[in-house]
Parts: sequence; structure tokens; C-alpha cells
Amino acid sequence: MGEKIKIYLSDWQFNAGIVGLYNILEYAKDEVAINDQYIEIELEMLKNFEKKYFNYFIEKYKETTPWYRIVSYKPIMETHENNNFENFDKKSLDYLNDYIKMVKDYLKRPNYKKVYSFVENDKDIISLEKELKTIYIKKSDKVEDKIDEVKNRFKTIKEIIDYCNSEDGKKYMAAKGVIYNIINNGWNGVCFLNALTKEHDVYKDYKEYFVDETINYLKSDKEKFKYNCFVCDRKMNNMNNDLSFLNKTGFNVSNKPSHVWYFANDVAICDLCKFVYSCLPAGFVYAYDKGIFINSNTSVEDLLKINRKLRDDILNKDDSDYRSLTYRTLVKAINEQHSSKIQYELQDIQIVRYENERYRFNLLSKEVLKVIRESEKELKSLMNTGYRELRTNFSIYDITIDRLLNNYNMFTLIYKLLIYKITNSQSITTYYHMGHVMNLIIINVNYLKGVEDMDKVKENKELVRKARSYGYYLRQEYLNKDRDADKNKIRGVSYRLLNALKTRNAEMFMHNVITSYMYVGETIPKKLTIALENEEILGIIGYAFVTGLNGGEYKDKNQNGGENNEN
Repeated sequence: MGEKIKIYLSDWQFNAGIVGLYNILEYAKDEVAINDQYIEIELEMLKNFEKKYFNYFIEKYKETTPWYRIVSYKPIMETHENNNFENFDKKSLDYLNDYIKMVKDYLKRPNYKKVYSFVENDKDIISLEKELKTIYIKKSDKVEDKIDEVKNRFKTIKEIIDYCNSEDGKKYMAAKGVIYNIINNGWNGVCFLNALTKEHDVYKDYKEYFVDETINYLKSDKEKFKYNCFVCDRKMNNMNNDLSFLNKTGFNVSNKPSHVWYFANDVAICDLCKFVYSCLPAGFVYAYDKGIFINSNTSVEDLLKINRKLRDDILNKDDSDYRSLTYRTLVKAINEQHSSKIQYELQDIQIVRYENERYRFNLLSKEVLKVIRESEKELKSLMNTGYRELRTNFSIYDITIDRLLNNYNMFTLIYKLLIYKITNSQSITTYYHMGHVMNLIIINVNYLKGVEDMDKVKENKELVRKARSYGYYLRQEYLNKDRDADKNKIRGVSYRLLNALKTRNAEMFMHNVITSYMYVGETIPKKLTIALENEEILGIIGYAFVTGLNGGEYKDKNQNGGENNEN
């Protein structure tokens, strides 16, 4: 048994580093001990860690790299060759030419040229790049007349792909891809991300800068060290390591000493913490230039489990809408996490998002987490709903989660959805029905009460269902008097009711309700008068009433959130 190293939970960046370190070692089949507030690794695990580091990123993110874009053309070539180029048309030729331009662009980049010397291969990749040229075709030419040229290009491309797909080719070229697509999202300016680095072998550079210094530090005698690490409080010999290499964190204390008290810097970290921070990108999940990390730091097990779920769901799904996928995965992970620990008290969770080269933070309070958990069925029904304003699409699910994350109620969103549904504007296209609006109202009821007072929540949910039912039957009375009432009268009443709700005018709302019931000759349900109690109850009852007035009766047994034939 080698020396044991305990690494404790700390700030969100360090916790992301812990998750990243665990992910890297787990992928390398190393057994990491998980305790309540720390992980424990053996010093021996740092042997060849630079290879483990890049292997993890390459495996998880290879499809984002230029290397993958180059080698992934091979199956396409094989398909054309197996079919004797019978289906090779103008579109195929255009795609080939675009591919050739892309390959030449990547192979000529200075960052890739620097690693060619480390690839043991008898092929001259620079000569192959120069040899590879696009195929020019005139308007009068036929594609089939260019097949011989295509075959010639395929021959050169195969040699390039063989070079890139070799053990060393993948090792270094794919590593370059993950460095600039993934790793630099977390840290920059040092090691292989230092523009002035003299070491072109990225594996050796990482080993010398992070791994070797960590091993030397851990093996050193710290008895006479006089400084303490800002993060873990371990003894250290100097103040050389700071947090400035982390993106949007810290500053260069050498260049800006005025940023610290009395020009004396006390924010420095040990080599072990610097090493852990270098694993931060492996703790985040990145897709489409965005990243997310859930700092559920009640325990290491919770932290690892929820972020593993997030990673696996996002990276294993082909979904161009990263935001929707992230929100859905986030909610799914939260619900699964807490359903397995239902006996424990929910804790606040910090959501860290990396977007547009900036970190954005949301704190999911215990109350919001309970709303998400209690609204699981209603949220699920909103997943494929949305609307289109001119040329822009909006997801109701995303907006709902966004509002919960930012601690906003749903009243203005409910108002907008009802207005859009009633208006039938040519500039607005809706992809939802009144059953979905009803589910949004239920989510809002859960949010307003924080699902703390379950009796009150149940009471309000019953009010919502009653109010929608009243609206629905009033609608039927209107249609009994006039089959075309839906085109004018019901729409006009709805506009007036929504205007009253938007301005929180209970008297105006009740005035229009009374007028409507007088028109059909029916008695006003007593429970509708509860809307006069306060603004919150007005919104809860009022929007449910308008929802019923413009759609089918709410049916709890229907899993899609409402009747399929609703307006």
C-alpha cells in the first residue's frame, strides 16, 4: 500500500476539480476511496497521470475535436467504394470538397504542426496536405466524369486518416482538440495553454507542470515550511502558486500587487491543490461551448452521483438544443437523487453554468428543489411544448425551469401563453394546449406555497381544478346560446379577464365574471368569490378560470396534461 492522500471538499471550483480527478481515475480503472467529505487516493495513482488525463477527455469529447472530423469521413468513403460510386452525385462532391478544405485548414494550423514530430509514422503529413486539392467542376461537366479524380482524392485522404488514426496520431492530435475545445474552458495561461511554453509535447508539459510538482511536494519534508495553502491549509514552502490560471478567478499577484491588502499577497495554493484545480474541466460537462456543474456538496457521494448522472445523460444524447437537454437532465438528476434519499432533509444546491466565457450561478433553495420534485409529472408534460415568435423558438419547459432557478412565479408566463393561444396571431405559432397551461398553473401553486403547507397546497390545487371547471361550463353555456360565441364573445370576455388579472384588479375581474354569468342566466359559483381575498388567490383562481373558458375540462388521468382535442 502506497501513501494515502486525502482531498477534502471546499469551494465550488475545487469540488469540480475533485469530481474531475475522480472521473479521470475511475476511467483509468483506479479505485478511489469515497468518504463523507473527502476522497482518498494513493500516490501511486499519479504515475502516468498525464496519459490518464488526456485519455479521459479524448474518450468523452472526441466527437468535438478536429481529429474526429477528419477520421469520421472514412465510413463515407467506404460506402461510396462499396457501391462503385453509383450514388456519388453533385451533393456528394460538394461535401467532399468542403471536407478537403476543412482537412487542409486543420493540418496547416501551427498547433497541429507542433505535434507532428511526436507521431511515429512513415507518412509525410505535410506533403499529403499539399497534395490534397479540391475537385473543380464546370456547369457543363458531369459528376460521373470526375469519379477518377474522386478516387485519387480518396487515396490521399485514406493516407491522411491512417496517419491521424494511428496510436500517436490520435494521442497528440485528439489531445490538441480537447485542449482548445474543453480544457481551456476551465483554466488557461499556464503549461500547454501558455503561449510561450517551450515544451511542444503536451503530455510531458502537463506531467512536469502539474504531476511532478505535486509528487515532489507530497514527498517533501514540510516541517520547516512557513506558509499555509489558502484552500487546504497544508504547509507549503513558497507563495508561487495562485489562482490566476483559473478562468475568471484571481489575478496575477506579480503584476497587480495593489489588489491585495498592504500589497502583501496571502492567497496562494499548494501544488496538490493546483493539481486538483487542473482537473476542473473533467468535473464540468461541456457541450456546444457551454458547461454545467452541480455543486451538491452535502457529501462527496452526492456530488459525484448527481454530476455523473448529468454527464452521462448529456454526453450520451444527440440533442442540438443544449439548454433543453441540460435542464431536463438537471431536473431528472435532482429527482432521482432525492427520491433515493427521501428520508433526509433536502439541502440547497448550487448550479454553476459556463456560458459565453463567463460563469453564471443559481442557488436552488430547499423550497425550489421541493417544487421541482413535487411537480415532476407536470414538468414532464411541458418537455415538448413551446411557441414561436417570428423566427425565434421558445421552450416552455426551459422558461419554466429558468423561472424556478431565478425564484420567479409563473403568473406572467401563464398570461403570455393564454394571450398567445387566444389571439391566433400570424406572427405567433403555439405548440401547446390548455392542458399544458393548467399544468403550469399547478406548478405555480406548488411554487407559491413552497409545498411546505401541504394542506394549503392541496386546497389551492382543488380551487384550481374547480375554477377551470367553472370556466369550462361557462364556455358550454355560451356555445349553447351561440355556436359562434368562441369567435367573438368568449374571446372578448377572456381578454377583459386577462387584463384584470394582469393588473391584479379583483373588482374588474369579478365584474366581468358577473356580467358573463348574467348573460347566460346562470348563478355565479360561490368559490369564485374567493378570488377577492388577495392577489395571489386572484391569480390562482383567475388564470385557471380563463384556461377552462378557452379549452376542455381538466382531466387528471390524462398523462399528456389535458385533452388531446383542446384548442
